[in-house]
Amino acid sequence: MARMHILDGGLQTSLQGRPMAGRRHIALPGAGPADPISHALANWCVGNAPDVAALEITLSGASFRFDSPATIAVCGAADSADIDGRGVDTQRSHRLDAGSVLHVHSARHGVRSYLAITGGFDAPELLGGTSSYLPAAIGKPVLRAGMELGFTRDDAGEERHVPDSYRLTMTDEIGLHAVPGPEYDRLDAEGRRALFEHAITIGNRANRIGCELECTALRPAPSGIASAAVFPGTVQAPPSGKPFLLGVDAQTTGGYPRIAQVIRADRHSIGQLRPGTRVRFLRTDPERASEILRRKLLLWRALMPGLRL
Repeated sequence: MARMHILDGGLQTSLQGRPMAGRRHIALPGAGPADPISHALANWCVGNAPDVAALEITLSGASFRFDSPATIAVCGAADSADIDGRGVDTQRSHRLDAGSVLHVHSARHGVRSYLAITGGFDAPELLGGTSSYLPAAIGKPVLRAGMELGFTRDDAGEERHVPDSYRLTMTDEIGLHAVPGPEYDRLDAEGRRALFEHAITIGNRANRIGCELECTALRPAPSGIASAAVFPGTVQAPPSGKPFLLGVDAQTTGGYPRIAQVIRADRHSIGQLRPGTRVRFLRTDPERASEILRRKLLLWRALMPGLRL
């Protein structure tokens, strides 16, 4: 197996692939890429299936040296990279020679970039997945300078670039379709307007577990609830009045009122929310949510069959 050497792991770089599905009953979320569409696009560029393990690089840049030839692609938040000091485009495949150094630049908008390699990185299967659940130290640890990661040697394949019609735009303002949560009726009239009629800013507390929302109006009527199921995309409202939008690594149960649920079709966008981003929750209903998901999968699976959201 060939090796990649981590020269600079950046703020947080982890290996994410197939989620660990079907383990929520033992309090284990699926993990996997925070933005599965950008992850799948990077894999598509190098000829892999959508859920092959790739590197998820958070905010800052990261650098790697390859001891064997390799075909790589970077998609997601980073809009630039360089190979041996030569600037190259993201959203397309590149052939690296043995000894080449790849530097993925910092994200100017969005949060997470994905580095895929033809044949995939060495990711042991655990609990049905090939992803890292960082809070419980399951899977590969966060990658740091001096570490190595194996990858499958490959022959040069066809060059690919993401078609213009499939390129995701990273922005600091985003709309997320959401349905009212089970405890939505605990919000007063001001809180309901704040949730669905006004933009809300992402606060400084933001990671794969979730993002704090800067909106003190979202304070439900004081009353405890029994611990209940939560999912990526659940908006929980603690007594502080600053709700949390849960992300891909969030816990499986919680005791705070659930005032909204981002629909499955839009959850990939949660992975690109950074502090300062302005979010609008677009109220919808379960029937419309199912139709949005159906249409989005129809669109993306035309390019990447087998994509799961």
